[in-house]
Amino acid sequence: MAEALLWGLVAGSSLAVGGALALSLPISRLVLGLVMAFGAGVLISAVAYELVDEAVTTSAGSGGVALGLFPRVR
Repeated sequence: MAEALLWGLVAGSSLAVGGALALSLPISRLVLGLVMAFGAGVLISAVAYELVDEAVTTSAGSGGVALGLFPRVR
């Protein structure tokens, strides 16, 4: 349990370090927009990954979910 606490503190410390850097350094609107766009993309991909996993586990293995992930060629 102590190891999990340690890794949680290490992972959570990035938030505090990032906050301190954001308060102490000037950040341009472009950099702020790029960071926010990256974060939004990560959140959307995480949600999509969870939804695909749930669809695969509940679709009785028919393979229809995998076919829906391929892009259509027009």
